[in-house]
Parts: sequence; C-alpha cells; structure tokens
Amino acid sequence: MLKMERTCNSLKCDVMCNGELIGYMEGVNLIQWFLKNKYSYKGSFSKFITFNPVDDYSGMIVDIVFTDKNLIAKNARIEWIRAPGKNGTFKASNMEYYEI
Repeated sequence: MLKMERTCNSLKCDVMCNGELIGYMEGVNLIQWFLKNKYSYKGSFSKFITFNPVDDYSGMIVDIVFTDKNLIAKNARIEWIRAPGKNGTFKASNMEYYEI
C-alpha cells in the first residue's frame, strides 16, 4: 500500500553536517510517504548553497532544518545535485520536531 500523507515546504532551510552549519537550501519541498508499513521522506530543493564549495556533493548525509516549521529532516542523503543550478533531491530517514 502506497499512501502520500503530508507535504511540507519552506523557502529557506539551514543545512547541518556533524552539528555544524554548512550552508542553506532554498525552495525545499518534502513529501511523507507510507509504504510497506514504514514512513519514507523524500524531497527536492531548488538551490543548495554551501559556505565551502567542497561540501556540496551527491551522497553526503546532512540534517535539513525547517526553521519556520520547527522540523528537522534527520540523516538526509543528497541523492543528486545538478551542477549549474545546484538543484536536486534528497531522502531523509526520519523527521523530528524541535522547540526553540
């Protein structure tokens, strides 16, 4: 059974790696799927800007912080990044709510 349950989007999200802020993403969309008795979180972004150019590659694992919604996409693996526009997709292992 495949069921799309919830979507979430944000104009700008912070990107953390190993507890450090490494950059931000713009135009982030996230979809929560329910498939085979477990949740799956997939998303896309329109631009990925990093403070260090070495930190933007496919396959890296980051935490994406939706600051306007108090949500964190934990252990999000960047699936692919298109070079000129820096847009791409990611898959997160879980979502967490945080309080400031």
